[in-house]
Amino acid sequence: MQVEAAKHYKNILIGGVLIALLFYPLIGYLFFWGYKITIPYLLYSRLFFWFWVAILYVYARKAEGTDFLLWKDKAYGFWFYPASLGALFLLKIGSGIIGSIPKLFGHHDDPSVTIQMLTVITQSLPLVLFGAITAGVTEELVFRGYLVPRLELLFKNKYMPVIISALFFALMHYRYGSLAQTIFTFCFGVAFAIHYQWYRNIKVLILTHALVDLISFLSFMVLQHYHLEKLIK
Repeated sequence: MQVEAAKHYKNILIGGVLIALLFYPLIGYLFFWGYKITIPYLLYSRLFFWFWVAILYVYARKAEGTDFLLWKDKAYGFWFYPASLGALFLLKIGSGIIGSIPKLFGHHDDPSVTIQMLTVITQSLPLVLFGAITAGVTEELVFRGYLVPRLELLFKNKYMPVIISALFFALMHYRYGSLAQTIFTFCFGVAFAIHYQWYRNIKVLILTHALVDLISFLSFMVLQHYHLEKLIK
C-alpha cells in the first residue's frame, strides 16, 4: 500500500511539473499565436501568466494536497535583502556578459521583436509597473517557488531541478527570437534557482526579478526619449 501511495503521489507531482513547464508554452502560445504585439496583447498575455499560477495553486491544493510553496520562506534579518539584491544584480550582469558571447563569433540577433515589445509596454508607466510586477511574481512562483522543490523530490538531487527549471525558463523567453536573451535567461534562472535552494526565500527573488525588468523598461524609455533604441542591437 505504501509503495502504491508513493507511486501515486509521484505521478501527481509529475502532473504538476508538466503543467508548470508546458501550460504557458503550449496553451499560451497557441492562444496568442498570430497576435500582434499591442497593448491588449500585453495585458491579456500577462493576465494569462496569473491564470497559470492560479491553475498551479488549485492543483497543489486539490491534487497534491499541499501548499503551493513546499518550502516555507525562511526569515532573515534586514541585511539579507540588500545583500541578496546586490549579489543577484551582479549575477544578472554576469549572465548578460555570457549571453553576449555569441556576438564574438559573429552571431547577431534580430532585436525587432524585443524592441517592438518594449516600445509597446513603455507607452505608459502603469503598464511598465504591471509588466515588471507580473514577471517578478508569476515567473518566480512558477519556475522557482513551485518547480524547484518538486523537481528535487522527483530527482532526489539538487542539480537537475536547477538545470530543468532554468532551461524551460530560458525557452519561454526564446519567443523573442534572441539567442543572447535565451542564454541570459538560462544563466539568470540558474542563479535564481541556486539562491532559492540555499536560502529558501522567494520574496527576495520576486523583488529582484521585478526590479530587473523595471530597470530594463525604464532604461528603454530613456533610450527612446533620446532616439537611441539602436543601442539594444
